[in-house]
Amino acid sequence: MKLIIFAALLAFTAARPQLEEEPIPVAIIREESDPIEGANFRNEFELDNGQSQYVVGSADENGAQVMSGSYSFVLDDGTIATFNWVADAKGFRVESPLLPIDNPIAAHAKEQVEFADAQQAAGLVWDQAVEAWV
Repeated sequence: MKLIIFAALLAFTAARPQLEEEPIPVAIIREESDPIEGANFRNEFELDNGQSQYVVGSADENGAQVMSGSYSFVLDDGTIATFNWVADAKGFRVESPLLPIDNPIAAHAKEQVEFADAQQAAGLVWDQAVEAWV
């Protein structure tokens, strides 16, 4: 009977969920921010593990929200990865030496863009209601 209880306890112990490693505590080295006033704000922080973030917001000449900033973190090899970004009327754009810069357009996508450009050059516009160039 003792052998059965021991085997059951051993099986129970072996089958328990394996816990992941304990998270490593991270301390905030620096944090600064300006209060939000309309579209204007600023926030930045830096952690002791190499992560940092900077964000600033404002309004453009049309009153639309514009934001820009950067974030950084340490890669496995010890180098710091930094990404600078802008979000405005032109969309969201990110720049970093880690991102590929030569991204050729697929042939079928290029054909579609050239077709649309030719239609617009001919004075046509896309009418979503009839799903056709008119």
